[in-house]
Amino acid sequence: MALSRRMLPFDYAVLNLARRPARTLLTGLSAALVALLLVATAAFVRGLERSYAATAEADTAILLSVASQKDVVRSAVPLAVADTVAADVKGIARIDGVAAVSPEIHMATYVSLGDAPAGGAPDPRFAAFVRGVTERAYLVHPKVTVLRGALPRDDEVLVGRLAAAKLGVDAARLEVGATLRFEGAAWRVSGVFSAPGTTFDSEIWAPLHPLKGRVKRDDVSAVFVRVGSDSGFSELELFARRRLDLELLAMTSTSYYRDLAAYFDPIRHLAWAMAVLIGLAALLSGANTLNAAVQERGRELATLRALGYPVRALVWALGQESLVLAAAGGLLGLALARLLVNGGSVRLAMSAFTLEVDPACVLVGFTGVLFLGAAGIIPAALRAVRQPVAIALKQE
Repeated sequence: MALSRRMLPFDYAVLNLARRPARTLLTGLSAALVALLLVATAAFVRGLERSYAATAEADTAILLSVASQKDVVRSAVPLAVADTVAADVKGIARIDGVAAVSPEIHMATYVSLGDAPAGGAPDPRFAAFVRGVTERAYLVHPKVTVLRGALPRDDEVLVGRLAAAKLGVDAARLEVGATLRFEGAAWRVSGVFSAPGTTFDSEIWAPLHPLKGRVKRDDVSAVFVRVGSDSGFSELELFARRRLDLELLAMTSTSYYRDLAAYFDPIRHLAWAMAVLIGLAALLSGANTLNAAVQERGRELATLRALGYPVRALVWALGQESLVLAAAGGLLGLALARLLVNGGSVRLAMSAFTLEVDPACVLVGFTGVLFLGAAGIIPAALRAVRQPVAIALKQE
């Protein structure tokens, strides 16, 4: 008989799954949950990496204080540096004759929403990231687009479209006309802006000079400079080295945000470690389930061997059962990920980012489930192969 005719038909594997519907259903649901977890983990890691990579601008440099150790929040740079750079460095970009140089304050603070409550009523505060900017900031950060409203005046702020997600409140509470309170002042929301895929999306932007007065600062956190050519970076670095009195550190936006993303490496590793551990638990559970099924069907499998079916035919049939169930559960998990994960937002430190179920995440989730399904076959296959036919036929 030809080898192809000695293989068990595909229907055999599918019908076996229907013999124990409760066990099949539970195993399929566990595969779906593993797929959902893998997709969510991949979306989280990719979203975190993507947010910092997208925030970096290839033609932008940052001037920080040397003492800040590359931490923009701890940095303190004289406000006059911005005008000095605009006048002395020839390689900076100019848009309609205006130098693309943005002095900015970066600060973490606590924000309250709405008017101050009366009579000692609760007044929740939310951790937020506030950036003090001038109108020149929009020349340096071209990814920022105002979606609704207008640019802020002295007592107003512009909020990112993910700022509400960062605060953990409903988006309606940060719409145009809403009131925010921080640093002892009330600020009206003048508009909502978007910078897709960047950390800007979760920030609150306030006019620089009113914010300086509120936080009692004479300096700024950093100066962002958009250069007109590659030589502009060299000129800016030369400026920082020559002006020893200012104690400046010049670095590209790309390198700054790459270092900042590296700070979250332990979180990414922890997320993958948790996914692997849960995957291993699912693998052991699935292997135990399939092994129990083989034990229950010992006489049946021995009969097939006695009829002339080779061991590889039995192993292949068991593999089909496991892979079909894993694939079905994986597809269900991908559908759940599309429904529950895609478009969601995650708060992390002083930023927030959107989760996106892209092809890479789908590949990770579905491939991972299929791998677990294939690996779970091994114990059951070994049991089926090693058990003598005569002994198996005598089992009750």
